Amino acid sequence: SWSSRSDLPSMTAHKTSAWPLAQAYAMLIVYASLYPFDGWRAQGLAPWAFMASPWPRWWTGFDIAANVAGYAPLGFLIALARLRRDPLAGGPRGALLVALAACAGLSFLMEALQTFLPVRVPSNLDFGLNTAGGLAGAILAAGLERLGLLQLALLGGLWRVSQTSAPVRAATEADTE
Repeated sequence: SWSSRSDLPSMTAHKTSAWPLAQAYAMLIVYASLYPFDGWRAQGLAPWAFMASPWPRWWTGFDIAANVAGYAPLGFLIALARLRRDPLAGGPRGALLVALAACAGLSFLMEALQTFLPVRVPSNLDFGLNTAGGLAGAILAAGLERLGLLQLALLGGLWRVSQTSAPVRAATEADTE
């Protein structure tokens, strides 16, 4: 019997760059969502009014793909950070829920703030697609982490780097002798 969670061999927390990368990616989303950052003014609408609006009349496949793909990396990174930093806090389901809530919350905030930018159009379709993209990224992270494929890819990448830098290392060592 283990005395604490940190004694568990296969579910220990380990360092990860996923959380700082998620924060940086979230800032990129804020920038992309609110650009050009000028002309802010009240439009006479509640910031959440877009949620009750009808579906947009015009949309393209690019719009759909961009909204899903825009939030998928954020969902991936948040879920991965949660899985690696605190693997027993809800497990994969907890990581999915945290990533889903974070992506939905950020998307809602960005769409609501777009209400104050005359050149931007808040949309319930964008909100739904952004949230779906975040969930898809989180599911991918949980699946790859569960299968051990992320660690395998990292180790494979490190091996390739070590092999390509070996001649450089040998030449450098020869110069110092």
